[in-house]
Amino acid sequence: MRKTVPLLLLLVLTSLAADYDGGGRPGAVLRLGWGVRSMGMGRTGVALVDDAEAVGYNPAGLAFTLRLQGQLFHRHLCLDRSQSSAGFVYPLPFEDTRATAAAAWYYLRVGGFDGRDTGGNRTGEFSYDEHIFNFAFGVRPLEWLGIGMTARAMFTGVASDTAEGGAVDLGVGFRPWAGLAVGFCAHNLIGSYKWKTAAGTEEALPVEYAAGIGYDAGGWLRFEVDLVTNGDTRPEWRLGAEYWVAPTLAVRLGYETGNFDTGELSAGGSIVTGLFSGGELRLDYAFRTDPLNAGPSHAVALTLLF
Repeated sequence: MRKTVPLLLLLVLTSLAADYDGGGRPGAVLRLGWGVRSMGMGRTGVALVDDAEAVGYNPAGLAFTLRLQGQLFHRHLCLDRSQSSAGFVYPLPFEDTRATAAAAWYYLRVGGFDGRDTGGNRTGEFSYDEHIFNFAFGVRPLEWLGIGMTARAMFTGVASDTAEGGAVDLGVGFRPWAGLAVGFCAHNLIGSYKWKTAAGTEEALPVEYAAGIGYDAGGWLRFEVDLVTNGDTRPEWRLGAEYWVAPTLAVRLGYETGNFDTGELSAGGSIVTGLFSGGELRLDYAFRTDPLNAGPSHAVALTLLF
């Protein structure tokens, strides 16, 4: 049965590639996108992000977060894949400097693999499971400048084999004047996986660079353009817009050029309702097409803000 593990890994990586051309490389799960609001805007989020999604897109955005919040996220993908996450954001009570801390748990599952022994006999069904624990921090040394870091620990299991790893993201954000936002982030600046097998294979995570520029027209209209590259694939452009039809209702639209011949379209929206003590409950939804026509994905998130 041990000989089936490499094949299982190949199938998993292939299934991840159905959502992103980087799926065949280590750390592909990190490039799937973790957040509904950004996903509905074409996975943009380097410049304007200022909520729990900043943990994965640009931790510098946490420096501009002013509200305590908790978020639950789930996304269903084709090929028996699913993503889930839970996150918490806490603005720190410093007097002279604005700073925010955040923690988030990411979980990816790919199921439906048949285990076979060397004789071809079925031994059971296996899944690929990945848990990622993120800890992020953002600080504003100047009113217009944000700096952030995300450190993560990753634990992977497939069949009877496991792997452990870690990575660090560093980001910076600029808000030079009202409405304009510019952001840069280096993902997996330090990162690797090590499999707990006889071979003890260790894989370095490819560094990914992202830059974005966005504009917020007083909160009712936001749009952003991002450029993402890792040096191994052609650069990817991401475009997104968000329009608040009413204070409690938003719609979003996005497009990604992708690394395939066709790009991906996305759309989504939000419904917000007030709660006691000035809190708000926001329900987000996003739809995203698949570059290989394997089936679209649907994502929902529930965010509590105070």
